[in-house]
Amino acid sequence: MKVPNLKQLTLYHLLQEGRRLYGSLPAQSYKNQKKEYQNISYDDFVANSEFISKALIHLDTNAGDRIGIIADVGHQWLQVSMAITSIGCVDVPRGTDATLDDISYILTHAKCKIVFVENEKALKKFLPELQKLNLQTIILFGETKVDSVSINCQIINFNDLRTFAAKIEDRTYHEIGEEIQEEDLATIIYTSGTTGKPKGVMLTHGSILFEIRALVAEFRKTGVTVGEGDVTLGFLPPWHSGERIFETICFYSGIKIAFTSVQELGKDLAKAKPTILFTVPRVWESFYDKIKDTIQKSSAFKKYFLKLLVWNSVNFSITYDKAFDRVPRLNSPKTTKQILTQFINLILLLIYLPILPISKLILSKILSVLGGKLRYAFAGAGALQAEVDRFMYAIGMPILEVYGMTENSGVSTIRHFNDFSVGNVGKPIEGVTIKLIDELGKEVTEPGIKGVALHHGLHNMKGYYLEEEKTKAVLTDDRWLNSGDLLVWTAQGNLKFAGRAKDTIVLSGGENVEPEPIEICLKQSEYIDQAVVVGQDKKTLTALVLLNLEKLENYLKEHSIDLDLKHVVYNESDVIQKLIRDEVKHFISDKNGFKSFERISNVYILQNPFVVHDELTQTQKVKRNRVQEKYREEIESMYRK
Repeated sequence: MKVPNLKQLTLYHLLQEGRRLYGSLPAQSYKNQKKEYQNISYDDFVANSEFISKALIHLDTNAGDRIGIIADVGHQWLQVSMAITSIGCVDVPRGTDATLDDISYILTHAKCKIVFVENEKALKKFLPELQKLNLQTIILFGETKVDSVSINCQIINFNDLRTFAAKIEDRTYHEIGEEIQEEDLATIIYTSGTTGKPKGVMLTHGSILFEIRALVAEFRKTGVTVGEGDVTLGFLPPWHSGERIFETICFYSGIKIAFTSVQELGKDLAKAKPTILFTVPRVWESFYDKIKDTIQKSSAFKKYFLKLLVWNSVNFSITYDKAFDRVPRLNSPKTTKQILTQFINLILLLIYLPILPISKLILSKILSVLGGKLRYAFAGAGALQAEVDRFMYAIGMPILEVYGMTENSGVSTIRHFNDFSVGNVGKPIEGVTIKLIDELGKEVTEPGIKGVALHHGLHNMKGYYLEEEKTKAVLTDDRWLNSGDLLVWTAQGNLKFAGRAKDTIVLSGGENVEPEPIEICLKQSEYIDQAVVVGQDKKTLTALVLLNLEKLENYLKEHSIDLDLKHVVYNESDVIQKLIRDEVKHFISDKNGFKSFERISNVYILQNPFVVHDELTQTQKVKRNRVQEKYREEIESMYRK
């Protein structure tokens, strides 16, 4: 595997080294008008990026200028991003699914004068807000021309950029690129804040390149061999830090990215035949569901046979992990019972061994749904469901889960391929330190004790843009980043996710959700006294609800409904369920400014009120971790329906 020899840790130097190392090799692949994949070489990628850079120089940009990108996944996104950062400017990315308010706030807060927009459709969507901003230039991807748009700034496309670029000498471009320093800002990624306003995470060239090199070093150390000849699929939002880092790793390593969409993923897996794949847990869950459906729809004999093989493989992997101490252990040293359990499971392995070769052979064909050539699978931006995690491992495709956050460039830990085990988020990557701090402020080093994870490394953000107080709240003077995540050490030296000290919910698709605004809105219903929104690592949000019994009693009387609230299980009453579900749909709607992933998919109506010293603090604030622990079964039941 070749490794770029970077004179400095900047994206300009990465761009130049990519061309020197890989030249005519394919960097990207996109679908042309015939829906056939067409390659873009490293030479062409860099040439495209350079003409955009030169055009931006012609447009009087200066180092440090913030430039917006409103676009989704595709081959041009990384070219534009690299063009911006290679001349010392700062990209400010967002997807076309952003709300008008978000785009207005982000572009205003970042003081963007130039904005790239993916297409005419996106331009028209955001035009009402863009018209209010003091923009200098809007640049449309490709060769799209727009004549019917009224806005007080120039609108140009890539053809115009080529004309501008011809006026700038190569020497000028390279002189500007060489002046960029590692500590210079490369991007501002806006992420959700507790006040509802996004916070701008500032990442430097050095932070991003440190992350790339650390992950590639970790790959080598742990048995992941990737490089020239490898192929991946790009379909996640590239402004998410995880996808951006992964795409940049691919450029760094000579891996071709074939672009697709979530809708066409199934077809394009067969076309592109990826050897490496990074995605969010939700996509792995959908693969798992598809495999289960395929088995379920088989003939009676085949269904029974396949279920037997799955049962054998899954139970073999569980028994093997127990026998060889690979299950996350939260105590040290081992107890006598644990030693005995290991010995018993060593013997139990003999039960599954006879048909294991057949299981491996036949179940490996299931992986053909992933294109047939996949060697390495990664997941990030949320925890994998235990069932999916175990199943993929059992059929021969262990998922290398990564853990991190936008504030530390996306990744701080990764599971090790050559020492794999399920149910954890692995170990810190090279150059990164994580320490866990308990409620008393002391560092936790022994297994099984929860602590808030503090991250240290050059991948940490510079801070929140123009938000000094918010930066100080999470980043210490000696550069320790408070993640707000609760983790525990396992006896095997891995980290295991244990909840969130802060309130942000991360869905399995990677969407960040602040529950408090949703809960406040729910409590506007006269029938809802209390609500706790949950959904960490799930596909959708659900809510635990407490009723306002007085208002409910009035409702029943007004509608002549004979229901004795003293002798009814609220959650089992069709009348009460329908009323509360209708209320939830009414309040948590796009009319009230909620995005689709902020909708509540199910509710559970609790019977007893929250009490102080249990679910509530002395100041009547809900203890989220306690509620989720106490009502774990009720929460899980909402996802089984």
